[in-house]
Amino acid sequence: MVRLLRDLATGTVPLTHDGLHQETPWRTVVHLRDLLMDSGVLPHVDRQLMLYQRWLTERLATIEDPEHRRRRLQHFATWHHMRRLRSMAEKGPLGHSQTSQTKQEITQADAFLTWLADRGHNIEHCQQADLDA
Repeated sequence: MVRLLRDLATGTVPLTHDGLHQETPWRTVVHLRDLLMDSGVLPHVDRQLMLYQRWLTERLATIEDPEHRRRRLQHFATWHHMRRLRSMAEKGPLGHSQTSQTKQEITQADAFLTWLADRGHNIEHCQQADLDA
C-alpha cells in the first residue's frame, strides 16, 4: 500500500482508473479505488465491471496459444460482453452473478477454441460435426 500511495503521489502511477488498472495487489487497489471514488477524487465506476476488466486482462494473458485465439477471445469479450455489461451498469450496479456468468462464457469459449485447435481445426473451418462432438 505504501508503494502504491507513493507512486500515486509522485505521479509514477497516474491517479486515474486506467492508472490503477494494472497495479497490484489487486485487493489493495480495489480498496484504494473505492476510497478514492467515495471521496470524489476519482469518478464513480461500477465495481463489478472494474473487477471483470481486471480478470479479463489477467485471463487473456494466460493464453499461450497463438495470438489468433487470444485476439478472438478478446474481441468476443470486448464487443459482446463488455458492451452488454457497460449497458447494464449504466442502469444500476452490476451483481456478482452477472460478471460470473460472463467469465464462465469466456472460459468455455477458450476451452472450445482449444479443443478445436487440438484437433487441427480453427473456428473458420468449424463444421456441424465439430459442434456435435
